[in-house]
Amino acid sequence: MMKEAGPEFPGAFDQEFVLQDGHHGYFGRNVLKGLVDGIEGFLEEKRRTPGFRSMGPVALGGFLWLDDPELAACLARFSHTCVVVSKQGRSKRDLEKLGKIKALADGDNGMLASAFAELTGLDWLENDRARMVGPGSSMPDLVIPPLRTIGFRRQPKGDMVPFLHTKIMLLGEMWWHDEDALGGVADVIGFRPERLWVGSANATHRSRSSLEFGMWLDDPQALKAAQTFVVQLMAHSEALDPDSDLFQPELLPVDYDDQAFAEYAAEYGFGDPDA
Repeated sequence: MMKEAGPEFPGAFDQEFVLQDGHHGYFGRNVLKGLVDGIEGFLEEKRRTPGFRSMGPVALGGFLWLDDPELAACLARFSHTCVVVSKQGRSKRDLEKLGKIKALADGDNGMLASAFAELTGLDWLENDRARMVGPGSSMPDLVIPPLRTIGFRRQPKGDMVPFLHTKIMLLGEMWWHDEDALGGVADVIGFRPERLWVGSANATHRSRSSLEFGMWLDDPQALKAAQTFVVQLMAHSEALDPDSDLFQPELLPVDYDDQAFAEYAAEYGFGDPDA
């Protein structure tokens, strides 16, 4: 017996428009197609004409939830990606939802934290505390996994909690350089934001049948603000299915062993550790 088609909105709502800068926007059904098409176009553009000293295309985002197979497949093709979503529950249905995106979460194309000053000096939380760094220690070289969560876990029949509700995707490119800001020899990497998606549609297959809105932008101030926001999402994120129901970021600033540094400085003539 064939399953009857569910209710749907008419095509009269569907609308595509072009901004003065040439980027596209959408109203109506299947707005997520505009996001996917824009990502595909960006990937092709970077394949044909990568930027100077490119380390590949980057996708950073923040959504209430992500499970659209086509979008997930696009994100898997980026050299580096990290999308942060709202922390999910622990019901049978929630666990099934997590299983659908495990392949993306387990991918090897996570985001290099060293590309952002705000993430420099952070390390994974161990035994409820940050790692201690001394004179002979190396700084963490973190790769943030492709899919992360943030916030509080909603409880069945519990009080409402705040959660991540943005629907944004920031596309750009990772670059490298062999000189620091003072001209010294150094391995330097960074991120160049180039295109921003904003809208109402979750990154879910179900959103394709709803009436939504979305558009692409390349306004410099919007790109800058979006980068600041998504970097903070990464800095305060947790694993895909963390133990805690509370907002407990897994990344913390490293602890510097001040006494060890003072003794090191005194030994090599930089000062008195007891001064």
